[in-house]
Amino acid sequence: MSPEALTRATASAIRFRAARPEDGAAMWRLVQDMGGLELNTAYFYVLFCIDFAETCVVAEADNGELAGFVLGHRPPARPDTVFVWQVGVAPWMRRQGLAGRLLEALLRQQARPARWLEATVSPDNTASMQLFRALARAHDARCEESDFMDAGLFPGDHAAERLFRIGPLNPSSAQGKTV
Repeated sequence: MSPEALTRATASAIRFRAARPEDGAAMWRLVQDMGGLELNTAYFYVLFCIDFAETCVVAEADNGELAGFVLGHRPPARPDTVFVWQVGVAPWMRRQGLAGRLLEALLRQQARPARWLEATVSPDNTASMQLFRALARAHDARCEESDFMDAGLFPGDHAAERLFRIGPLNPSSAQGKTV
């Protein structure tokens, strides 16, 4: 089987589920191995899987390997909003639309539908910008982009973060559309 055919076969065998505490270590390893994302502590990933399981989704291959994940939470001051903290996709699953499918799985698994989805993106992360804009289009929703966190708030050479606010979301608006 060609590498392309193998990737397609693997992509079709992905299942999505709420994150569990035992997924935290695999998330940490994935971020460490893939580069490009800010690596949090292993404790952070485990804690998010415990305290925010409803807003954290994993994509699992049929062999049990972690193909990707999304970490999020509901900000206490905005309970109608899901804030996406981090989206990670394994290198062997890139360019398969997995990040968009993870976001759709995140929205579907909410016990209380989210009216808004928010995320911050550094100005040089064009892939993430495209991902969130595509999600907005798939839901026929606005994608408001604004300055959010100035680079001076962070130690070292951390870039500024722009806020992407998508909504209002209609839970059934993206059915049949691809992000």
